Amino acid sequence: MRRQRDLLENLSFWQLQCAGWAFYTVFPVGAWMLGGLPSSAWLWLAFTRGLSGFVVTSALRPLCRRLFKARIHYAALFPLLVVAAVVLGILEFEVMRRLGTLIGLTSKGLNGSGTELGFLLLRSSVLLLWLVMYFSIKSLQQFVESEREFQEAEGRLLRSQMNPHFLFNALTTIMAVRKDEQKVATITQSLADYLRFSLQQEQGEEHGLITHALGDELRALEDYLRVEKARFGDDLVWRIDADEEACRTAVPSALVQPLLENAIKYGQQTGPRPLTISITAQVVQDNLRVDVQNSGRWVESNSNRTRRIGLSNLKRRLELLYGNKASLDTRHTPAMVKVCLSLPTTAPR
Repeated sequence: MRRQRDLLENLSFWQLQCAGWAFYTVFPVGAWMLGGLPSSAWLWLAFTRGLSGFVVTSALRPLCRRLFKARIHYAALFPLLVVAAVVLGILEFEVMRRLGTLIGLTSKGLNGSGTELGFLLLRSSVLLLWLVMYFSIKSLQQFVESEREFQEAEGRLLRSQMNPHFLFNALTTIMAVRKDEQKVATITQSLADYLRFSLQQEQGEEHGLITHALGDELRALEDYLRVEKARFGDDLVWRIDADEEACRTAVPSALVQPLLENAIKYGQQTGPRPLTISITAQVVQDNLRVDVQNSGRWVESNSNRTRRIGLSNLKRRLELLYGNKASLDTRHTPAMVKVCLSLPTTAPR
């Protein structure tokens, strides 16, 4: 995985490097066509600038990479880049001028010190622009990588917060009905199917897959609810209703799971029995709409702090993946709590 990421990074650098310096050659061509480069000296210095710039900046790349890893503060880095651009601009200009003299293109000298100073400033400015762009792009790549790692870590955190409690409750339920072989077999099979889905999600993330079809998660949550049904008996009533298009939609891992866990945990604490839970999913105008509703009441006290943290974490993940195109809202009455989730049907970024 790391080797593939490095290969992609190298490919992107060389694509930008070749395209940038090729685009730079457009300017001397335009100046030549407009008569702005009358002498062979200026023709030589202008048309070799793209090639010399490509060579110099390619040689600079390993040093720039080391400087970036050193994490020098930009207040100290920028003056260093300015000095480096000026020195390299002067050296490159002198080398190319002397080389032109050796092959007889600049033997008559240049057309005035003012023009020479202009060429020096131009070369130094272009080198400085290259250096600033290099460090800016590297910083952006690092930021994107950090955001991606944060998303993966947060998804793992959500699952780790749920699985220990769920496993404990499932094993306790199995022990309670151990004399009923049929119930033990049903609970064990549902538990195994749910854990298989959870394991597949972790393995998928290791290979860079951060999404799955919503239908896969809903089927896993049916197994989750079957285990909880064995625990609560008639005190739990649940329903999942999703259309085919919604089931095919790619969604981030652990999307509905934390909402369902909250519905069970707080619904049975704040409402009468039986606890009723419904999950509905449909696609409306290129947006996936998922509603998780439970009986009970919304608690506006410190006792509900864990729920609010869970919802805040999920909202943060959606912001990272979809920006402002996704939303997570809560609605409640004295006898009902509903969490409404909306996100685009297009794959997250």
